[in-house]
Amino acid sequence: MSHVQAGKRQKTRDVRAENIDYFQGIDRIEYNNMATVTDTAYYRHYNSGEKILSKDMEEWLKYSVSFTEFKYDGSDAQGRPTFNRQWDDHTNTIDNCKRCIRAFYDFCTKLGVKYWTAFDNDLVPQTDNWDENKSNWDEITDYITEMAQKTQIKLLWMAPDLHSHQRYSSGAFTSNEATTFLQAASQVKKCLEVSQRLNAECFLLWPYREGYDAVFQTDVAREIKLFAKLLKITAEYRDRLSYKCQLLLMPYPSFGKNFRSTEIWRPRCDFDSDTLNRYMWDVTSCLYFLKFHSLDRYYKVCSPPGQHVYLAGVYNAFGGVTMTNTFDPSDIKTITLMLKCIIDQGSAPPGGISLRVSCPRGGTIRDQLAMYINYIDECARGLRVAAAVLAEQVFVKHVQQRYSSYYSGFGARLVSGDVSMEECKHVQQRYSSYYSGFGARLVSGDVSMEECEELYKKNQAQTEIQSGRRGNYELVFQRYLDACDHV
Repeated sequence: MSHVQAGKRQKTRDVRAENIDYFQGIDRIEYNNMATVTDTAYYRHYNSGEKILSKDMEEWLKYSVSFTEFKYDGSDAQGRPTFNRQWDDHTNTIDNCKRCIRAFYDFCTKLGVKYWTAFDNDLVPQTDNWDENKSNWDEITDYITEMAQKTQIKLLWMAPDLHSHQRYSSGAFTSNEATTFLQAASQVKKCLEVSQRLNAECFLLWPYREGYDAVFQTDVAREIKLFAKLLKITAEYRDRLSYKCQLLLMPYPSFGKNFRSTEIWRPRCDFDSDTLNRYMWDVTSCLYFLKFHSLDRYYKVCSPPGQHVYLAGVYNAFGGVTMTNTFDPSDIKTITLMLKCIIDQGSAPPGGISLRVSCPRGGTIRDQLAMYINYIDECARGLRVAAAVLAEQVFVKHVQQRYSSYYSGFGARLVSGDVSMEECKHVQQRYSSYYSGFGARLVSGDVSMEECEELYKKNQAQTEIQSGRRGNYELVFQRYLDACDHV
């Protein structure tokens, strides 16, 4: 595509727009644990400066607000845009982008949240002219830097939008067209450079369309190599920039609801996703991919709340949590276990808790504010419960007792790896009741029914089978949750 040289755009400052209060009548959300159920303009649990286990609450939670969701216009597959925001005239201009950014910073200030996240295409007007795009990025970057200095609200992560444009309909990293790969790499390069200029702490990649529809028309091996190649050159370019950010991957093509199902993250029908066969769709597939291609030292994984958070923590790959509208904030149990995982690792993950909460089609900006308050407050509530559970060590003692056989003797050697296969067999034979005496005769078949009855009468006092006492500790945990308001 040929590019026409664009003239340098004269930077202007819309003083009138900067003086507009887009949230007139809405005060900053403060902590008030005595607020009634109808006082929705307060946090009942989130007190940013309160010490929880020697850290401020805001350090543990590390919230960020999504600029992408803030710009959502209310449209869906069955309807046109419904929102009429004062700051957004829906034009593809630099001035409209600035107004949206200014309003967004005001929104974050009202919430008292210190971080935000964004996809690159939400920040600048999109054109097909390379020079004009560069000029737009320079102007927007300067404007965001100025807003950050005024408000002390920082960019947590930035991500290239490699899924919205029609050129990426068959994937960005794994497209069958080499020019598409080049476009994606160029977009990642520019996004990394802007991210560095804005001092973002992390850089995110979301491989939303990386997969295949039909294997008979797909060179899967080639596409996987291309996928790994782009991840590798991204990490290498970050190092050449001397950019000290954490690289993040968000492998989930869609975010399921709070269901206890192993199939929760898979697309449920053809309409849920353009691509049914993903190269990454959960923590395990992502970590295996990274490990196989020697990329695991560069990337950490962002996941929704739930079981995958615990797996990422075990593998030292926990990069952050992403919460969307599909996650029910009233699921305090899942939230508490997530926060316990964060406390166990000693600090918030680099990507923090990213809140990607969009307003319902018929909602107002006050409704969106209330939704964020709900998510922020429930996570703070979960943090309080998790801290109380860990402080009293009820579950820690139970787990230690349950696995006590691994703390000494043969069990300890087994954990340390100082045991051979032959020794395992020898110990099994030594302690198994089926290798000697009556047990050996029983296995050989040389025992009558009468002998079984006679031996049973002599040995009725059997060793009690160890119980995990799950029901008991489920009740204990539930009582911690019920007593949350008193923590």
